[in-house]
Amino acid sequence: MKTITLTPNKTTTIMRKITLMLFAVLLSLTGYSQNCTELYFSEYIEGSSNNKGFEIYNPTSSAVSLSGYTIYLSGNGGSFTNTLTSSASIAPGDVFVVCTNQADSLMQYEADTILGFPSVSHFNGDDALILFNGTDTLDIIGTPGIDPGSSWPVGTGST
Repeated sequence: MKTITLTPNKTTTIMRKITLMLFAVLLSLTGYSQNCTELYFSEYIEGSSNNKGFEIYNPTSSAVSLSGYTIYLSGNGGSFTNTLTSSASIAPGDVFVVCTNQADSLMQYEADTILGFPSVSHFNGDDALILFNGTDTLDIIGTPGIDPGSSWPVGTGST
């Protein structure tokens, strides 16, 4: 085994290099973290009967107009579809809530849009919901065109 003796200058230089290298690594890791800048589905509600709905969250620091956005429902593996467009606006950090017109009165009270049958809010746990901004897909619950049976797996649970 070879012994290396470092002088104070060499030790200081090596420590500076290690510190700079660690700082560069940490800086590069934080450079990849970004704030979410697009709307997304933040809640999917499928209660008993027609207590169904969903919410879209605006994570940005500015209001977002839904003009140009489309919510698309692909039901039963794509055997039927429904869409929703709106010119409503979602405030920064707020949600846009959609539910059925047969939902519980509390759900309807909280909703921004209440829809009669058929609509994007009349879904079962095996239907896919897709959020588009123009032609860009922003968020999806499920897989359009696929019928998973009775529900979509979500973590250790299901829709």
